[in-house]
Amino acid sequence: MKIKREALVDVYITQALLMLLKKKEYKNISITEICKKAGVTRMSFYRNFENKDDILFKRVRAVTDEFLKQSAISYKNDKLGSYFTKLFTHLRQQTELCSALDKAGLIYMIKDEFDRVFLNTYRQEYDEYKSVFLAGGIYNVFLLWFKNGCRDAPEALAKRLDDILTQ
Repeated sequence: MKIKREALVDVYITQALLMLLKKKEYKNISITEICKKAGVTRMSFYRNFENKDDILFKRVRAVTDEFLKQSAISYKNDKLGSYFTKLFTHLRQQTELCSALDKAGLIYMIKDEFDRVFLNTYRQEYDEYKSVFLAGGIYNVFLLWFKNGCRDAPEALAKRLDDILTQ
């Protein structure tokens, strides 16, 4: 499968930023530095992204969409334990990206994705309040779990959440 040049530029820029974040603070990383590390021009950068935040935003969106497609996860159709196990297993696999977002002060992008998925996916099934409640509650559990080093296994966390929601 042939990958388009712009898609490769996107990947190179994203990888460059993630590598730089391991060494420097987000606010101290320049577009010029990202381009140099990625081996692309500033013109190529601005053809693909608006700014540094856009790099991470697009990465989070792509990871979310790929997960939804591959897992066929459904809050409505999966049993709660299964749903939360899938979700927290996925989030644990994305620890490096979550750490980069946290280090950059952009961890809220995960919350934005929870909102997008719940509000868009379940718009016809749940009222707006239920969707916002679920998205916010699950995000806050994720954030606590993440800040605690993802110590609990996804299955154990899933069981705790299942118990909370069904009692």
